[in-house]
Amino acid sequence: MMTKRGSTILIIFLSLFLSCAGSAPIYVMPGESVEAPPETSAEPLQTRSDIRPRFVNGKIIVDVYPRNGEGYIDMALRISHEPKAWKKLKRWNGNRRFPQRGRPIPVPYDYLNARYRVQAVRKLFPKDRMGSDGWKHVVTYKGETTWFISELFTGDGANYPAIQKANGMRKGQPISIGNVITIPNRLLSAEFTQTLPRHPDLTFEKGKDGKLYAVYRLKEGEALYSAVVVRFTGRVDADDVNEMARKLLRINGLKDPRRIPTGYKIRIPFEYLSDDFLTEGAPSSMVKVDLPRRGGRKYVILDPGHGGSDPGTREGGLYEDELAYDIMLRLKHILQARGVTVYTTIYDRHDNNQPKNSRNLVNGTQEYVNTTPKYRIANPRVSVNLRVYLVHSIYRRLKRQGVKDQDIYFISLHLDHRYPGLRGAMIYYPYKSLRKREFRARGRIYGKFRESRNVTVRFGSSEIKRAEAYSYRFSRTLVQAFKRKRVPVQRQRPIRPFVIRRNRKYIPAVIRYSKVPTSVLVEIVNMANRHDRANISDYRFRQRVAEAIAAAIL
Repeated sequence: MMTKRGSTILIIFLSLFLSCAGSAPIYVMPGESVEAPPETSAEPLQTRSDIRPRFVNGKIIVDVYPRNGEGYIDMALRISHEPKAWKKLKRWNGNRRFPQRGRPIPVPYDYLNARYRVQAVRKLFPKDRMGSDGWKHVVTYKGETTWFISELFTGDGANYPAIQKANGMRKGQPISIGNVITIPNRLLSAEFTQTLPRHPDLTFEKGKDGKLYAVYRLKEGEALYSAVVVRFTGRVDADDVNEMARKLLRINGLKDPRRIPTGYKIRIPFEYLSDDFLTEGAPSSMVKVDLPRRGGRKYVILDPGHGGSDPGTREGGLYEDELAYDIMLRLKHILQARGVTVYTTIYDRHDNNQPKNSRNLVNGTQEYVNTTPKYRIANPRVSVNLRVYLVHSIYRRLKRQGVKDQDIYFISLHLDHRYPGLRGAMIYYPYKSLRKREFRARGRIYGKFRESRNVTVRFGSSEIKRAEAYSYRFSRTLVQAFKRKRVPVQRQRPIRPFVIRRNRKYIPAVIRYSKVPTSVLVEIVNMANRHDRANISDYRFRQRVAEAIAAAIL
């Protein structure tokens, strides 16, 4: 008999697939033939024959069949969580002209979006079902392992010991075809337990020029800069925002961005969309993370940005490094008073370890990185690299002491300089697709410090996935804490997986190479915005910021 919870989950899946069936846009690449689009169908996605999953050498490969009239971009939009990576489809198709009638394209399971991942799993394992205590997986193929099952249903193979424990299995116990393995609800990835995400505001169309465009209709009170450029193209730097706005005005036959009527269709060339436009900053899939223990001891590494010869953003007599350092001191005192162990990456010999209740914080140059020995900041690149090594050293020490990952935080504090019309805090977390597997700085100078001498920082795939999940979860908690403390937060996408500057995307190095699973970089205000400048110059506001971050941690 199906449980009440199982029935609810089944209804959710069916309603989702019914709602999106047949809704994929039909476009082709320039120069490709166009066939008549298929009729709209109410047939659930599970029963369509456009995918055929296979279990091959311990992995899932999914053969995806093209629909009438599709091109590579169309298929990517339909099936993938990274639709801008349509060139992968072309490569997997042997760079053949598209479409090849009746010829599927074999794609890795991880390339699929959440809907198609669930569809593939249901086709490949038809005996699986949702139970009241979790997902019931029936081992179906030779070569399945608890690591594979953990990777598939939790997003992280390293969760396999927890699955073994939940099923009363011995460590290293093999599994056989026909075994039923329960994946507890607390470990299941979001696509197996929650409503699957869809983007509500974009449609797509092919222009007369043969190019693909995303279409957004401006709502009442919205501006081109924030509602379109910042939200969908990911640009926040002033020059980048203005340049993109000029391009969109020209493409859409507009002259004045202040006189665009409500409901006007803004066309955005597909290539201008940010890579994460479908999720608007959220990870495409997240592993389950362990929540911090209530009342457990916490360990926090604080990093005020810049310092020494590198003051960071300067605006209206205000200096980024001094203000970030002041907030760091306030946060440090709050946390220590609550029993938190705090480490700092930077030391200022003239601050007396006390924040200053004044507007004008004198820009000093006597800041040091807390390595052994200390490094007086003279070179910004060396300073950043040494912070990476220092954070790594602290993290390794805590892990040797038996501290759990969920009790360790790394927070880098900065003040941004964005488009002047944008206001409020923004948070960056380490996006797994842009992270590298190791970090080692080159240069003789790194041999002088204990933390960096002959050290290479390496990252496993499970670590990278967990870091994205831990950091994004904390970012959401931090946004809510800011709002409760009346600290303004950027309205459009305050949480972002990467920075876009001059059409290049990257993750700030201090979190890109951090081993700490919860690692975020917080841009507290926009120094180009006069309201934000007025706020950050007020020590009472800086105190509220510190209190909000502390509340998110505690």
